[in-house]
Amino acid sequence: MTIINATQYLKQLLSSSELNRIGKFTGFCLRLRDIQPARLLPALLSGLGCDKVDGIAGLHRHFNALQLHDTDQIAYKPFHNQLRKQGFPLFMRALVERAIALRLKECLPDAHGLAGFEQVLLQDGSSFALHPQLAEHFPGRFNKHSPAAVECHMTMSLLDQSPISMSITADTESERKHLPAENSLNNKLLLADAGYISREYFADVTKAKGSYLVRGSQNLNPKVQAAYRQDGREMPKLLGKKLKDIDRRSCRAEVLDLDVSSGKYKYRLIRRWFAEEKRFCIWMTNLPRERWPAEKVMALYRCRWQIELLFKELKSHNRLKAFATRQKAIAEGLIWASLLALLVKRRLALTLIGSAELSMLKIAKNSALWLMPILASIIHGAWQEITEKLEWAMVYLSKNGKKSRQRKSKQNNTLDGIINSLAA
Repeated sequence: MTIINATQYLKQLLSSSELNRIGKFTGFCLRLRDIQPARLLPALLSGLGCDKVDGIAGLHRHFNALQLHDTDQIAYKPFHNQLRKQGFPLFMRALVERAIALRLKECLPDAHGLAGFEQVLLQDGSSFALHPQLAEHFPGRFNKHSPAAVECHMTMSLLDQSPISMSITADTESERKHLPAENSLNNKLLLADAGYISREYFADVTKAKGSYLVRGSQNLNPKVQAAYRQDGREMPKLLGKKLKDIDRRSCRAEVLDLDVSSGKYKYRLIRRWFAEEKRFCIWMTNLPRERWPAEKVMALYRCRWQIELLFKELKSHNRLKAFATRQKAIAEGLIWASLLALLVKRRLALTLIGSAELSMLKIAKNSALWLMPILASIIHGAWQEITEKLEWAMVYLSKNGKKSRQRKSKQNNTLDGIINSLAA
């Protein structure tokens, strides 16, 4: 069943007819010439996701190396001209949206600790510098060091272990604009860092019967309405105080679980003292205290690290920052192509093996061994070989792509360990 699902996924996403249709619709390939979408896209996925190409010239060489006949190889100039078309980023973005829409339900892990939520969404952004001549289109926050910079805003599904939406903007644009719509979070949980704090937004999420858990910034100073220790005991002496007035001298409790107000907004705030680092860490949430005590809330927030790992995979194993080009269309299009390469790798591996046992790092580092033969068959139009290639990939990943067994002392630091602890 897994092989059939993986084959259908590839055909729906990478078939010649579908790629040509999207190419015409986006204006990328109005006429089918030497560089057709069905030949170009698998080569881009292979070059970005499987090979350490070092520039557009490297992508060009990679494209030619995958052609069956010498007559199919092309010169650098027409290859570069094809990528600089205004329709190139539109074409790649349309394919990313299609790849996300083709969900595979079998990818969902067994997450009893999160059974109360329809979905757990992780929100984050990552920025990196572009060629300085792109500063007009993508101005950076740091003019001296990076006059041109782009930020990738992403919403990731924790249960699917894959992105569900992404947008590309100038580094100067506010991160909060790219949060999921409040009314879309009904019965869902949003995890985000301190850059996304918006009390008005959180109040609207609560009205929509959604949940949020966000890292608090150090400048928060709400008024305490109710205070509890980690063991549930009330602390009436803290009522009416400002958060910053509660220091280590006045309160020795390591963890405080508070109901606070800031103007017209009320929310739950958890503060923990880290003795080794000599600092407080703060979380804002609307999760109910009865179901989610402070200890579980702090453990739950650690799941947000998965989106940090995804961005690291994008940059390290999908060549997200590898191209210093002055062409806006090429820079933007290759960012979308990097994300598409990651999506295809994760969806195929999750379908073949299942997320409970799979190591995302191992499948990313070894994709040249298991994914490139599959993409080569697609480029050559040898769809009858896909099943055989997928079967080999499944055997390979089952032996070389699974998570390493952790010592008992480290099991609670893994995603599976955290989720299992939430169910206890």
